[in-house]
Amino acid sequence: MIPLYILGILLRYGPQHGYMIKKIVSEQLADFTEIKLPTIYYHLEALQKKGFLKANKEKTSSRPEKTIYYITEEGKKEFNTRLKATLKFEYFPTFNADSTFFFSEYLDKKDITQNLTSYMLKLQIIIEHVTNHQKEVLKIVPEEFKNETNIIFRHHLLHYKAEEQWAKETSELLEQQG
Repeated sequence: MIPLYILGILLRYGPQHGYMIKKIVSEQLADFTEIKLPTIYYHLEALQKKGFLKANKEKTSSRPEKTIYYITEEGKKEFNTRLKATLKFEYFPTFNADSTFFFSEYLDKKDITQNLTSYMLKLQIIIEHVTNHQKEVLKIVPEEFKNETNIIFRHHLLHYKAEEQWAKETSELLEQQG
């Protein structure tokens, strides 16, 4: 997915240097992608070797020379191919917690309920963070992308809220069982 996002960022925002790409990822994508920022330069280099990007060294004012990345025509085709592949909507979640309950006879019920409580608190913090970040991103994203931005954030918030609801119901069920 990282190459898709890098190509898309360059297509949407035009030529960028690596730091700016990292900034866009951090500000706009971090809540719903698992892009480790240090890997961006690795992927920029790999995309360049494949001919999907070209890079030019540019010097602006008294600052050090920067490498500016441009998407090529081949890069645009690659982006479209990768983006169309994402239309194959799939959902097959796996949860580590399922093994907790499958083998629960080997665990102390108190440990399970304490960890569920911690998990619910963590989810509440995440939900609050994502909600606040959504508001921040909507201030900086161009108007023509606001609807899609809201769709993405809503998708993730609904999953977090469903997980929070599951944890709450599971905790209550365990408490009823004693």
